[in-house]
Amino acid sequence: MARNKKSGPERTAEAVDVLRQWQGIERDAIETTAQIMEKTDNLLIRQVMEIIRNDSVQHHRVQQFLIDSMTKTPVSLSPDELAEVWGQLEAHDELERQTIELAEKLKAESTDPVAKVLLDYLLRDEQKHDTILGELEKFKQHMSKLS
Repeated sequence: MARNKKSGPERTAEAVDVLRQWQGIERDAIETTAQIMEKTDNLLIRQVMEIIRNDSVQHHRVQQFLIDSMTKTPVSLSPDELAEVWGQLEAHDELERQTIELAEKLKAESTDPVAKVLLDYLLRDEQKHDTILGELEKFKQHMSKLS
């Protein structure tokens, strides 16, 4: 029986190829958002394009981080490294939660459709930050089980 399973290096090469293709799409998004911004004076359209452009720049950086972690230096995180900044991470996460509460309150009270859309964007972004900080908590819990 022939196995269709790919080796680790083959899976890595495929993942890197997909990430590079994705980076190309993000570069196109950066370029098209800039073109749209140049073409309009409408502040709302410009703001939305700037949000998307900035996200695409960050996505490209994260994709490069993943490529580098697969091809150059694997990512590592030691318990000592995490412990060194854990208190600050918890304090920052509390700030994120405060911003979520503020955004939820403003969104619930707003009657302006533009404000609602932008507050929803801000709320989701703050929730995303809270979620990714929660992932670090999972790393911490996993590390404590290994000790």
